[in-house]
Amino acid sequence: MLKGEAANVTNLTASRCDVLIIGGGVSGTLAALASARNRADTILVEKGPFLGGIGCSGLFQYICGLYLNGDAAPAGTINGGIVREITGCLHRLSPHKTVKKIGQVYVLPYNREDLRSVFDSLCKQEETLSLLNNAAAVNVDKESGKIVRVRINHQGTLNNIAPKILIDCSGSGVVSVLAGADFALSPPEKIQLAGYTIRFKGMKDPDETLSIKIPYYLSEAIREKMLPEYMRFSTFSLGDDDDEGYCKLSVSGPDSDERERMAGECSRVLHGYLAGRLPSFRGSYIAETSSGVMDREGRRICGEYTLTEEDVLNAGKFHDSVAKNSWPIEIWDKSKGTVYKYLTAGEYYEIPFRCLKAKGIANLLCAGRCISVTREALGSTRVMGACMSLGEGAGLAAAHYAKNGNYPFT
Repeated sequence: MLKGEAANVTNLTASRCDVLIIGGGVSGTLAALASARNRADTILVEKGPFLGGIGCSGLFQYICGLYLNGDAAPAGTINGGIVREITGCLHRLSPHKTVKKIGQVYVLPYNREDLRSVFDSLCKQEETLSLLNNAAAVNVDKESGKIVRVRINHQGTLNNIAPKILIDCSGSGVVSVLAGADFALSPPEKIQLAGYTIRFKGMKDPDETLSIKIPYYLSEAIREKMLPEYMRFSTFSLGDDDDEGYCKLSVSGPDSDERERMAGECSRVLHGYLAGRLPSFRGSYIAETSSGVMDREGRRICGEYTLTEEDVLNAGKFHDSVAKNSWPIEIWDKSKGTVYKYLTAGEYYEIPFRCLKAKGIANLLCAGRCISVTREALGSTRVMGACMSLGEGAGLAAAHYAKNGNYPFT
């Protein structure tokens, strides 16, 4: 199998593989690495031109959910394996970016291009891993409760792939829904606010006081009806460079082209408003925005176990654990803003494999944001560090299934 962009699968008509993974974000990439390293013939399908998903295109500054939160600085990541390998690679590329405490949590500052480079490099080393970029699943066929074929649209060419097992790392559970899996979805009024990040450059002497001043001016712009009400929960942080800052806008509404257009328009309105009122913004410009609006909540595929708020806050442990997490429940509420519920300092909870195993479909796993959790538990499990470990756990279980016809926890 080809390393990197998979020219060897661009003309597939009835290709077979051990493990097929849909979605090349952080969970999908780690699932693919774990599967391939366990000698499974693996195909990774990504809708965009590169790996990393919103970890690379979302203009994030930190990887959250990697560490145990407590009074003492963490000595290492809460999960080992490929996650720890990747954080080591990131440190070697940017040694000045070290673990940072923000409030009650520890995060890892990172360079987005570093993450993309690390993912590309690691995937190209795996001889049993093929990558199909700019491709998407459009149909799933089942027989006797098992997935037998997945149709992939790769740049206009339709290809059938017959996997022994499928992992849905799409974030929104797209391929699971195509397969007929049941899912939970909060009503529109309950779905968390989405995010849209703006990177400003050319700022003059920005400082930490802007994190207080900008919400004030946002509220003024909202009062003047220049921006929608929900944007009062937007936040600002300084960037790496002396003239750089990031504003994360809160966005509401269903996924649509109109929502994307509104986010872009509000970015321009906000920048003009700030430039006319804050000296730091005079002469600044919008250097970049996230590739689109980033949902914090969507479909949650029904699994054999549903992780709850109580499991998280009571530091629940499970015999079939695939990942540990210490990140608090973080809900971006449409009426209250960001609400946090923390675990006891120094504690962590576990996410069981059963949350990854889709109910009623023998060879379908999920990893990342769309696993089987309640709305409240999702506020903790959706962060990047946890999703990376979930992907690794799914990849290991899938490789085992491809070889043995069963899962390691059964």
